[in-house]
Amino acid sequence: MKTHKIDREDEIDFLILGINSHVRPYKLCWEINKKLKTNFVKTQNHTPQNRGKQSFERYRYKNENTQTLYNILSNRGSFGYLDSHNKSVNYFLVVQEGVYSSKKIIKSLSKIDDILLVFELNLSKIKSITPFIIND
Repeated sequence: MKTHKIDREDEIDFLILGINSHVRPYKLCWEINKKLKTNFVKTQNHTPQNRGKQSFERYRYKNENTQTLYNILSNRGSFGYLDSHNKSVNYFLVVQEGVYSSKKIIKSLSKIDDILLVFELNLSKIKSITPFIIND
């Protein structure tokens, strides 16, 4: 009897940026909208799988030209952190689908006065990407 082993690695098809800013999420999104001509709007809170009652503020924008979906998530919720290994990060920008350039996004966000720091998370080094998966 032959046995076959199937190696399967799920592709990570999104980008996660860490954003440090001392402003409230609505003010951050307002600044991003103003400077980058986007249209982030508040949507239902993000509730990660297997996290019970935890939820995190969420703002969403879809670029219809590139079909790219952007979500800004607060790292701190009422019952803890979205990513407790990055407690110093205030927000995460999750970029999915479509066409985008991480360098262009980082460069554009870095020009906003209320953003102190923006950087790309190394997805192969974070403990779990599950908290960042948005199901809607």
